[in-house]
Amino acid sequence: MAGLFEGFEGYRVLAGADLERALTQALVAVDADVLLNLYRYNGRTADDLLAVFARLGDRLVVPFQAVADFHRDRLAAIGHPEQATREVREGLARSAAAAARAMSTWSKRVALADAEAQRLLDGVEKAFGELNSAVDLAEPDRVHTATPTDEDPVLRRLAEVLDGRVLRRPDDEQWGALVAEGKRRAGARIPPGHLEADADQRGGDYLVYAQACAEAGRRGLDLIIVTGDEKDDWWRRDQGTAIGPRPEMATEFFDLTGGRQLYLLRPGDLLRRAAALGVAVSRSSWHDAARDRRRAQWTPHLIGLVLDQLGDGTRALLAEVAAAGGRKDVAEDTVLWETDAGPLALESFDIEMARQALIQDRRFPDGLDAIAVIREDEDGRRVWTMPAEVVELWAALAKQ
Repeated sequence: MAGLFEGFEGYRVLAGADLERALTQALVAVDADVLLNLYRYNGRTADDLLAVFARLGDRLVVPFQAVADFHRDRLAAIGHPEQATREVREGLARSAAAAARAMSTWSKRVALADAEAQRLLDGVEKAFGELNSAVDLAEPDRVHTATPTDEDPVLRRLAEVLDGRVLRRPDDEQWGALVAEGKRRAGARIPPGHLEADADQRGGDYLVYAQACAEAGRRGLDLIIVTGDEKDDWWRRDQGTAIGPRPEMATEFFDLTGGRQLYLLRPGDLLRRAAALGVAVSRSSWHDAARDRRRAQWTPHLIGLVLDQLGDGTRALLAEVAAAGGRKDVAEDTVLWETDAGPLALESFDIEMARQALIQDRRFPDGLDAIAVIREDEDGRRVWTMPAEVVELWAALAKQ
């Protein structure tokens, strides 16, 4: 007769002690998101995570596809800090002016003494001055997309830590079979990877997972996959809380390896348990790594999905916003969204709500900026604003 978990090994919920013991014994594979996040963390967090990687020694591996994804997405992860700096300075200037106007208007209405009103205005100016100084101090240390490879500190450290740790690409026949299997599984909605927003990338997660599983099986070890992916095609959840790998994956690995255990950890979880490896890390690093730093990127495919949901009038409006460089005054009678019940006017709907509805439909990655939002400018006018990346993509699409 069978036991309670025979054939249902994937439904075990493991204790913290199991994870800490596994950290000292199991093979540890990291995915591309974890490596890319090194560009998004603060310096202390990146140093702590790299120290943990180094301590793992030859039990640390990076599947070939994870490295390929890292190199493909590295420049996007670095982003354009000069643009971000310009945008934050412009935002601070608008906010400072608005705060000063509000304080001045209020002080006049309540007949505040001139000296006290000036003291408050000086405080506003000082506060925003400190924020601008913080921006100035942060800028010089950033890696830019044009930074030479040899001068990129993240790449230098990774090259040292991952020397001899990257799993080689299988021969063409084996790799072709893995790619075909990944696509088959994605079509059949077999985890992991079938929830990738970009159809061209579906199956890539399977390549990372399959190579890590095969290497753990070859070594006869349990497997920990450290991933920055939060989607439900990796994680088993209870009321939104991630409690371990999908049961299908855990059972598949158990059967493949003759009884070995599969674990999933996020970077923040790994840092929180680093003491099991004898590595002291800052508590602030736990929290920094736990923050979702991934910024999803718009692609022509994703913009097309949005446009498919819009009426002609709204498509034309967004084209006008893009043509205007990403800023355009709001017309109150704008029809924002077409529905079966008829058009929804601007005052009765919000594009952010529509974006969330599409994300819940699993066609958009988490963390994606709205294609366009309405904000108030420094003069109190309502304007459409569009991310620079969308403006650029729109221009490229218009040329096709």
